[in-house]
Amino acid sequence: MTSTRTLPVIAVLLAAAAGLSACAAGPGGKATPNPALQVANPGALFPLKVEEAKDQIALAIHADGLSTAQGEALKALAGRRSEARGGVVTVSLPEGADAAVAGRMDGAIEATLGQLGVPVTRAAYRTEDAKAPILVSYAYDKADIPACGKHWQDLTKTKDNTVQSNFGCAVNANMAAMIANPSDIRAPRAEDGASAERRVTVLEKYEAGKPTGAESAQGQPSIAHIGQ
Repeated sequence: MTSTRTLPVIAVLLAAAAGLSACAAGPGGKATPNPALQVANPGALFPLKVEEAKDQIALAIHADGLSTAQGEALKALAGRRSEARGGVVTVSLPEGADAAVAGRMDGAIEATLGQLGVPVTRAAYRTEDAKAPILVSYAYDKADIPACGKHWQDLTKTKDNTVQSNFGCAVNANMAAMIANPSDIRAPRAEDGASAERRVTVLEKYEAGKPTGAESAQGQPSIAHIGQ
């Protein structure tokens, strides 16, 4: 028959064993916690991240100003900026260029971008190249998509009941690739203000017992008949 005095001792030993199972010997013999055991959600091993990227084109300096191809390149840059929700476009002039010629090019670039509603700022960069181009660029947020499946562990070793190293990577990688505006990863966007007029309209319809939803436009296809 087991003595009742040994029960507290057994409980203490079991608690110590449980604590040691979550740790491993690190440098210097010190116990370090297993990070996989501390993750409540396996997807947290691959958190969504965003990094700053740059889109840049180089325009050769011409005495006659912008060429047709350069104008099209600027329009394409403005289109990519709008799609990527990029920042202000920076026009960087080489310091060694002819001031008059570079100034005409700069004015033409600013006028072209201004017609497209693109804000512009100026800058300069040092170079020893006498034929250095004008650099036109903007910064934008880009989702950091993790590369999954590069390192695999033995999935048959499950005695520790730990999370395997790639678990959750594919889910977060697909999510990062599908996010329309990667800036939303950095911080949420501000909400638009509520419409007081719409709120009054909905309340009036509700009090009158009428449908509160917006009326459909004439000729709009309906699926209300499906399933009837």
